[in-house]
Amino acid sequence: MVDNKYLVLVVLLFALLLTACTSNGGASSAGAKKEDSTSSKSEGEGKTLRLGYINSTGTTSKGKPAVSGAEGWSIEKGFLQEDLKKIGITDIEYFAFPNGPNLNEAMAAGEIDLGIFGDTPGLLARGAGQKTKLIGLANIYQDIWLVTNKKNGISKLEDLKGKTVATSNGSYMFRFLQGLLKEKGLLDDVKFVSLFPPDALASLERGDIQAYAFPTYMGPKHVKLGFPLVLQASKTTPELTGTSVIVATEKYLDDNPKFLSVWNFTRTKAVKDLKEHEEEYYQYAAKVSSQELDVVKESIPLENIREESFPKEGIELLEGTKQFLVDQKLIKQDFEIEDWILSE
Repeated sequence: MVDNKYLVLVVLLFALLLTACTSNGGASSAGAKKEDSTSSKSEGEGKTLRLGYINSTGTTSKGKPAVSGAEGWSIEKGFLQEDLKKIGITDIEYFAFPNGPNLNEAMAAGEIDLGIFGDTPGLLARGAGQKTKLIGLANIYQDIWLVTNKKNGISKLEDLKGKTVATSNGSYMFRFLQGLLKEKGLLDDVKFVSLFPPDALASLERGDIQAYAFPTYMGPKHVKLGFPLVLQASKTTPELTGTSVIVATEKYLDDNPKFLSVWNFTRTKAVKDLKEHEEEYYQYAAKVSSQELDVVKESIPLENIREESFPKEGIELLEGTKQFLVDQKLIKQDFEIEDWILSE
């Protein structure tokens, strides 16, 4: 007969192992990296905001979430934490994702409440029936840099015929590439490969791909590394630049009816503050993105961060992106942007 003390020990060890295996913090199914939360809990337990964002550099800041833009600045200055505390949201958990489709997956699974990411994945998710609301535009005219390799690269877009180009599938860079190739009649003559931005360097160096469409930070960084720039979206095709959207689940907004008002107030305050402290803001953005200061300044012109939630130019860009995705049959069911927007 097995000793009872031995059985108790086995059960305790099993329980400890089970606890360890299930304490990874959620959003793991979508490839997210959970970062430290910011909390202002003092008495009892309050509500939590689970915030997801894109970190295409493959790095995270130490001790704080690597969120740039006005949203990150509001966290850095403590605006968001203090204002949310007033409506009972006392904890913020942060999840960094490699790209938009991964963030969408986590949101669809109910693992995050709010996401800040590119327009294309946000639109695709809404078109697929995901129950979200657009509560603002974080950044407009979000740039893309198409760079080529040093071995067997290209000098102009037409040289891509019969060759290979890459970017992250389903991203705003993907929409840019598709739109660009369609304009030149090359959509069926160029091989497309999906690669996350951090994985592109090795493929470019080997000559496996002839060009890559890089997002914010990563574009100027690779140009500095000596990879020739073929074109920059903002300078050649601004209509194909991206829009960074702020999307929340309908459930979270329904459960927290005061959230939108507080979020808008806090974000507007953060935009005004960062523009009053431009150099300090850029230093912060360089730190959280682990990028050189000149790269950050080239990537984020402050005029593209607006105080208003829905600047006219941003909505026009969003409409253009949606129409392209509908025409290419990438959006399953068309919808009105106005129906997606939730404003006060």
